[in-house]
Amino acid sequence: MTVKQGSGSFSERHQKFVIIIAAFVSAMGIIDATALNVALPFIQSSLNAPTADVHWVLEIYLLFLAALMMAGGALGDTLGRRRPLRWGIMAFALSSVGCALANSTETLIFYRALQGMASALMLPASLALINAGFPPPERAAAIGKWSAIMALAIPLGPLVGGLAVDFLSWHYVFFLNVPLCLLCLALLAFLPRPPFEPPEPQPLDIPGSLTITASLGLLTYALLEAGRNGSFTFFQVMLLLIGTALLFVFFTLEARLKSPMLPSSLLRDRRFVLVSVQTFMLFAGFQSAMYFLSFLFIQSYGYSALEAGVASVPIPLIVSLVSPRAGRYVSQHGPRGILCVSSVLMGISLLWLSFTTGDYLSSVLPGMVILGFAVGFFAAPLTAVAMVAAGPGRDGLASGVNNAVARIGPLLGIAVFGYWLGGDYAKSLSEALELSSFTTVYKDFLMDNKAMMAAVDLPKTWPETVTQNVFELVRTLFADSVRTVLRISAVFAFVAAGLALLYRREDAEQGSSFHD
Repeated sequence: MTVKQGSGSFSERHQKFVIIIAAFVSAMGIIDATALNVALPFIQSSLNAPTADVHWVLEIYLLFLAALMMAGGALGDTLGRRRPLRWGIMAFALSSVGCALANSTETLIFYRALQGMASALMLPASLALINAGFPPPERAAAIGKWSAIMALAIPLGPLVGGLAVDFLSWHYVFFLNVPLCLLCLALLAFLPRPPFEPPEPQPLDIPGSLTITASLGLLTYALLEAGRNGSFTFFQVMLLLIGTALLFVFFTLEARLKSPMLPSSLLRDRRFVLVSVQTFMLFAGFQSAMYFLSFLFIQSYGYSALEAGVASVPIPLIVSLVSPRAGRYVSQHGPRGILCVSSVLMGISLLWLSFTTGDYLSSVLPGMVILGFAVGFFAAPLTAVAMVAAGPGRDGLASGVNNAVARIGPLLGIAVFGYWLGGDYAKSLSEALELSSFTTVYKDFLMDNKAMMAAVDLPKTWPETVTQNVFELVRTLFADSVRTVLRISAVFAFVAAGLALLYRREDAEQGSSFHD
């Protein structure tokens, strides 16, 4: 395949538009997630939803985003960069309004699913727009600028999300996306055809899209639903087995189809497989940890929404400073050293945060600072290696696969940790109640409502002393379970550090061949 190239190159003004559009579209997904992390504990209380239902609000988005993103990337290679990007932004804005107006968990989950589908269109197209607008020697620096601008926008998520929840309502969190969508659509209207166009049109991989969606959906459903009671039923075990079998069917299909969304050539490329596995491990650990940290801060430590949002602000601020330098470093020195160091730093930070007591300055802040450097060091290099490994004309596909893997990580990570958390909390609660002096009425109520975990709503008729003791118990047990989740997430990071040692210096060089 050859890449169609338009006449001339983008002007400096148009290149700035490309970076801003790509950064803000990517930031929308992160802003939405960070603002939602702050809001979810309050959504749980507002809708009186079991913890598993709250997990679904995030997981249904990640499910459709991860499963359809590879197809979305291939669609960009087929139709160009602007059209899928425009469609995705418009759909994301409309589904965000639907989420904002939701008044039940079921309605919110429905619109979150639509948001995930919209993101699967716009996210790979936005990043691929950089490769379509810049010549190869300038792409690494452009990705660094993209990361920096995106990072500057990220603090708006937890900050504005916290303000919205504390002073208005969690419904307003979803309205954050609308002005960013309008800005991106306005800039896109002034952007001409990119000078580096995608390859010849290819048919979409419908069988592959359906198979991977069904596989990930069954795996996620079985794990989250098992987490309600802390154990698997026979039906849920069967769903796990079917989901796993469909995953093998997916890879078999991709090897046999004429136009797969995951070409077998990528699976045979050492660099692409390596960067995909490392991306999975890092994002499964990092994003799962950040998700559960919000619940720990709010439900166990008593943080307000704004305080929980401010707690994570050091991460994007540090990322904005170090990410551009990381992009330049990897193009000059290769990915091995920086990806190994960043993974180790992430593991150290998660271990530190697993021992926090709730005091921000002495306990939480140091862990967040280290985590900020870790994310800043690995975000741009992972993207750069994935783009280079895919080869010319496949940037949309590479972006789609890399972003899909980055979402599959937390999708399965949160599902597995959600199951483990439900089981560990239920077991700890049962053992603690057996040793307590609570009456049978109180014990039965807590066990019947164990699915609510630390968000349990106690009857107003209970004596104040009993209420205080119960809250202290459930918050302590919940905190202990989350701390273990953070320690397991740290193990993921250390495994990723070992994988980084397998890179070679040339693995981030634009001129390297597609096959080793």
